[in-house]
Amino acid sequence: MAIPQVVIVGRPNVGKSSLFNWLAGRRIAIVDDVSGVTRDRISSLCQLGEDEDPRFFELIDTGGIGMVDRDDLSEQVDRQIDTAINEADLILFVVDIREDLMPLDLEVAQRLRYLNTPVILVMNKADTPEFDARGAEFYRLGRGKPIAVSTQQNRNKKALLKLVAEMMPTGEEPKPGDELMKITVVGRPNTGKSTFINTLAQAERMIVSERPGTTRDAVDVRFELDGLPFLAIDTAGVRRKAKIRDSLDFYSIHRAERSIRRADVVLLFLDPTQGITRLDKQLADYIGKQYKPCIFTVNKWDLMVGDGSPNAQGAMGRYANVVQHAFRSMPYTPLAFITAQTGKNVKALLNLSQSMYKQAQKRVGTGTLNRVLREAVAVHPPAMRENRNPRIYYATQVSTAPPTIVLFVNSTRLFDATYQRYLLNVFREKLPFRDIPIKLYLRSRTQSDPNGPRATDPAADEGSRLDYASEPAHAGAAPGGYRMLNLEVNDLLDDLED
Repeated sequence: MAIPQVVIVGRPNVGKSSLFNWLAGRRIAIVDDVSGVTRDRISSLCQLGEDEDPRFFELIDTGGIGMVDRDDLSEQVDRQIDTAINEADLILFVVDIREDLMPLDLEVAQRLRYLNTPVILVMNKADTPEFDARGAEFYRLGRGKPIAVSTQQNRNKKALLKLVAEMMPTGEEPKPGDELMKITVVGRPNTGKSTFINTLAQAERMIVSERPGTTRDAVDVRFELDGLPFLAIDTAGVRRKAKIRDSLDFYSIHRAERSIRRADVVLLFLDPTQGITRLDKQLADYIGKQYKPCIFTVNKWDLMVGDGSPNAQGAMGRYANVVQHAFRSMPYTPLAFITAQTGKNVKALLNLSQSMYKQAQKRVGTGTLNRVLREAVAVHPPAMRENRNPRIYYATQVSTAPPTIVLFVNSTRLFDATYQRYLLNVFREKLPFRDIPIKLYLRSRTQSDPNGPRATDPAADEGSRLDYASEPAHAGAAPGGYRMLNLEVNDLLDDLED
């Protein structure tokens, strides 16, 4: 049996998104006083019961029935609501107990009247028991005894969940498998992100419109490829600060950034018909600062070069040079050309995403890592600084996703950013981290460090540090990588040494 779907419906501004976040246990949907914030179906996996005997259901938030959308997308929003209602196993019909029964409430009730799906009438915003008496008029909606709740005051949550458990379809519900990986799709407005998500889901999961800024929330969409589960996260198109119209745009950007932090792999969508802008570079910079594997995804490539055109390869090469020049701090990032509307190259893009996800999970042995480091130092030794010879004692990988490597050195001040970038490029070339970012930390080992070799002790140096000549460093080291402070991992390293 499939996981039951519990759908939240109601007129605008009755607190559907607040109820959704409340039941899901975390802030997912944007909540704002402006009506019509929610457009797409937003979902979250929820659990009922204890860990020993859990039951799962998918909670789905929808747009307000009867809303007037300021961007003239009311028809698309209504179609999303219809789809959610038709697929629902249980419906939560939400009303506002603080207001009188509205004509739109009656319209929602009429829309649900001839369904065979069970419905729970939820009177929201009942912050105190005194409000419960005002719910008598909602019996006219014909849904039996309503339940009064308050998302703000956390009132009657257990009672509502108990009612959901009683009215949800019974049967052997399989525990949903964990997503193999989470793919976040980001980019400027109107680059085809929602079309791509719909292609993955093989359904009209997201509203697609020529009007930019259609998507507002970060929407999770589960899908399968070759029998493996995935989670795709669609995000709102990120705007320049000067074009942020209101709080909805602000929260949309915040959700997009949070979705990048959640991701295992990020797809940065580029529109070749619009060129690469400063905003694209800012997005790439944010992805880089989060150390997320990224693919520069050029969508709508069919608009640039027709399918089967003999000039396609040459055009790809020229555009690849443009991308490489624009994102010089991320030369390791792969580039993919797709057409989301037709699905061309979409599966190849997902296969590449899987490969990068696996790279981020790999751990390299200390022996292998130090052998690569020894070879890199022999080819390109660090230059003398402050009248001192830089010394590297050894390296170790302390974490994955992203791969995190710590170099123990005699002084962190002696290794500039250029040399660190050189080492990162060598690690990426010689180790199984070719397409992903690597964190590199430097940590000083001094005479006062009782756990490590002393820089002034020749016997200790003989077996622990890497030998290299003292020739000056080569100029023009390859770009890539990031300079990191060594203080952030001191506690972790101390634990490892103990």
